[in-house]
Amino acid sequence: MTDYRVYILNDKGHIQSDTLIVKADDAQAIEAAKKIVGVRHVEIWDGERLVGRFKTTPDS
Repeated sequence: MTDYRVYILNDKGHIQSDTLIVKADDAQAIEAAKKIVGVRHVEIWDGERLVGRFKTTPDS
């Protein structure tokens, strides 16, 4: 299992809040992040490694 940090960004790209999730791999972490953030810009990090950057939508 890996600790992933999910950063929720504001419209200017600054960190608004963050949360820690623990998942088996990157794909699971991305799916979990999409479910918890709603309509936001998001970055997922595994330590210093950027796993993904995306904007979620209500239907994601």
